[in-house]
Amino acid sequence: MDRFIPKSKSKLLYQSHTQSNYNDLLYHINEEKVLNFGNQKQQHNYPISFLDQLHNQYRLPTQQTIRQISQVPEKILDAPDIADDFYLNILEWGNNNVLSVGLQNKVYLWNASNQHIEQLLQATSNVTAVHWINDHILGVGFDDASIKIVDVCSQQTITQLYYHNERVSTMSSSFELLSTSGRDNVIFNHDLREKNNNVVGVIQKHTQEVCGLKWNQSGTTLSSGANDNQLLLWDKRQMSLRLSCEGHCAAVKAMAWCPWFPNILVSGGGSNDKNIKFWNSDTGLCFKSIDTGSQVCALQFLPRYRELISSHGFSKFQISIWNAEVIQQAKLIQELQAHKSRVLHLGISPDQSMLCSAAGDETLIFWRLGTEQNNQDKQEMCSSKNLFLR
Repeated sequence: MDRFIPKSKSKLLYQSHTQSNYNDLLYHINEEKVLNFGNQKQQHNYPISFLDQLHNQYRLPTQQTIRQISQVPEKILDAPDIADDFYLNILEWGNNNVLSVGLQNKVYLWNASNQHIEQLLQATSNVTAVHWINDHILGVGFDDASIKIVDVCSQQTITQLYYHNERVSTMSSSFELLSTSGRDNVIFNHDLREKNNNVVGVIQKHTQEVCGLKWNQSGTTLSSGANDNQLLLWDKRQMSLRLSCEGHCAAVKAMAWCPWFPNILVSGGGSNDKNIKFWNSDTGLCFKSIDTGSQVCALQFLPRYRELISSHGFSKFQISIWNAEVIQQAKLIQELQAHKSRVLHLGISPDQSMLCSAAGDETLIFWRLGTEQNNQDKQEMCSSKNLFLR
């Protein structure tokens, strides 16, 4: 098992565990057969509407019907003392192909392009939330109620925010706006263009710890979930409550906006609920609910294959893959099981070829979701010397 712990103050042990060359060769041979199978469809030069273009952007790959994710992890990293706390959000895979992880009072960065691990910071308080604001700016929340906005390129703190009264459990950003919340039940909206007195909105509606925040793709609606079992939708223009999505009977932490149906929000309930619910964010209507049989800890969409990925608690500690091409008919297609404790966090690589799961068993497990999509510009940006170029 690889070690996600420091060898010294600046270095961490790392050894790769990969599948055999035979399995890799077999995977690529099968992939070539799939891609070359059948006759090529005749192309027609019909006019394409805007909606057709949007649909084509998230078109399902032809190999979807026979794609199978390996049950053997691609890699395992040891994450000692990772918090086994359902309400925290201490792992996020950024668009810069760098995974950020909070372990006790430290934040580590794992560069997926060159396998390099480095310690970004060490604080006096434990890390309770991490969030990539952009490719070189990371937000870090702490259990002393403070927030640091860190430039990972220089490893310097740009600013610190002291508006919360208790620990910061969750963060989400949209363009210049950063939303934060936690155990004090209050949502603060910060305009990051202002270093001082940057609060532009304060939302007080939840009655218990807010553990989930997520802006939609267009940045018009913020969804919030909390330990009071409420799932609320907020309008950005007026900073006001737009809809209350009622139906969960446990804490709502897991949530994800559907990329190919932008008005659809998916949420997951805690141990007394166990349901994944699909919502029309225009009406607040729940049009589908799936009883998963266990606590829903995290949700992520996989647009490349039009799938939904969920992670769960007792008793199987599984990761579930759902076919969501026709989202009203979403159905389970595969389960991955390797963790020995509830799978609290999920992260997907920017090219959607890898999934990282983190659990209370103190491991980070990496799963191969598909083939890598090489992007020379992205690889250059994420090289060892140019990790966070703007």
